[in-house]
Amino acid sequence: MRSLFVVGACALAVIALAACGGGSSHPSSQTVRGSGNEFLFQAPYSWHVRRQDSQVQVAPKPVSPELVSVSVFPLLHPYNPSLFTAATRELDADARQLATRLGGTVKKASTVTLGGIKGRQYELAYQSGGNDFHQRITFVLRRKIEFQLLCRWTGDEPSACAQLEKTFRPF
Repeated sequence: MRSLFVVGACALAVIALAACGGGSSHPSSQTVRGSGNEFLFQAPYSWHVRRQDSQVQVAPKPVSPELVSVSVFPLLHPYNPSLFTAATRELDADARQLATRLGGTVKKASTVTLGGIKGRQYELAYQSGGNDFHQRITFVLRRKIEFQLLCRWTGDEPSACAQLEKTFRPF
């Protein structure tokens, strides 16, 4: 009878651990909010969050070439989705200028939807300090705000890039 009780207790413990994610003491991701609560996104739990003015950066270490960030800029005039084609031409030119300033190239330009809003995304490649960098910048325009999402890495693209794009929500 006693062994039956022990087996039952062990089974309950296994079920309880499975129900709460295997007993892990930390979640796998953290919710990151903009300084003025203009947006939120999910980032790896262990990554470090740094806020500066209207930008939030999240990186695996306090100083790291890999990072994801969201910056917020005010627009002079309210954005209307009917202006997307004109905005695309301007953003395409801005992306080429940025790539030139970095000594690199725009590898890809595409239209994407993030947080339910159509945006423009650019993949840049450049070298700095002997490292090959990749950078994905996504511009999302909403009312009188420009959101600039950035993912930068060397080597393999971190999963935090897809996590940022999948979970970004503007308010």
